[in-house]
Amino acid sequence: MHNGDGPTRVAHLSSAHHWSDTRIFGRLCRTLSRHGYDVTLVAAGDEGRREEDGVHIVVEPIASGRAQRLLLAVPRVLAAAFRADADIYHLHDPELIPIIPLLRLRGAQVVYDAHEDLPSQVLDKHYLPLGVRPVLAAVARLLCAVADRSAHQIVAATPTIAERFRSERCTVVHNYPELLEDVDDTVDYDDRDPAIAYVGAVTAVRCATEMVDAMHLADLPEDWRLRLVGPASPANLRDELATRPGWTLVEDHGNVSPRRARELTASARIGLVLFQPTRAHVDALPTKLFEYMAAGLPIVASDFPVWRTIIDGAGCGILVDPMDPSAIAKALTTLARDPAGARAMGQNGRSAVLGHMNWAIEERNLLDAYTRLDARERTFSN
Repeated sequence: MHNGDGPTRVAHLSSAHHWSDTRIFGRLCRTLSRHGYDVTLVAAGDEGRREEDGVHIVVEPIASGRAQRLLLAVPRVLAAAFRADADIYHLHDPELIPIIPLLRLRGAQVVYDAHEDLPSQVLDKHYLPLGVRPVLAAVARLLCAVADRSAHQIVAATPTIAERFRSERCTVVHNYPELLEDVDDTVDYDDRDPAIAYVGAVTAVRCATEMVDAMHLADLPEDWRLRLVGPASPANLRDELATRPGWTLVEDHGNVSPRRARELTASARIGLVLFQPTRAHVDALPTKLFEYMAAGLPIVASDFPVWRTIIDGAGCGILVDPMDPSAIAKALTTLARDPAGARAMGQNGRSAVLGHMNWAIEERNLLDAYTRLDARERTFSN
């Protein structure tokens, strides 16, 4: 319990995410530290204990697979949580929900952060047998209900995710980007590389094959390239992509730091955000969409209703069927061969981000939620 002296101690806990995760460390932890909280982050990695941007980072070994996360990572995270002796614990993975009562017994406030619509995500996992998915989705719904009843506060990444929880204790904190004025939109559009940027996990469900095939089909000016920035999964996916004709037009940067990813984005001319139409994706609001907008890139994106509202509303891109390489190729050709129109779309998107889709505005929701928790904690400790 907080004794009323010194800053409120906060511990963010993850059994699955890397400590450098953009949402967890890049936005939430750094923001809380800047605003006077004593922040510890317990998450996966291999760098050992460290401090960065005022955040105390406790690294636990990376667990491979769900079984290791449950049997090894969760107990390690719980032990580190007890050592942190925090006033507020902020949990980021569904397998940590069962430890909420243990943390509450210590007199702490507990936040559960719903990054994704967990039941819908389970139904879309194609590697699971069809008969198993409904059972696991039911378990996922039960976990959400337990979090809703046992956590003091729910933080949801999108309004759709928030609908699974009671409104009076749920706060939406979008994954809007932190503006980097020394990176975003610092290169004039006409001086940028003839590159089409995709930043994020390179996977089949995020249309890696369709993007590469579209490069082969598109009628692009000379020297244009697809710039892939991010880790591939599974590990042999890049070998498979390399057999496709469009691979000769690919710059493969692999995994880079978040800042380097933003730099590679800001020097490109088009941004790609193409997800297959799974239940989890249709209502998602991926960070890369807003980072492309912040950098002034026109966007080629999956034609999902929520994304259509944003992209058509801002006039900042072209929506396509993500499963159709020819449709993707047509959109790329249109933007690449109309630089004036592409520039205008990019500036429309940047204006929207500067106006209301950025972290400087969104962090107020996070801080308001923590102010309520902090006030409750101090009330009960007195």
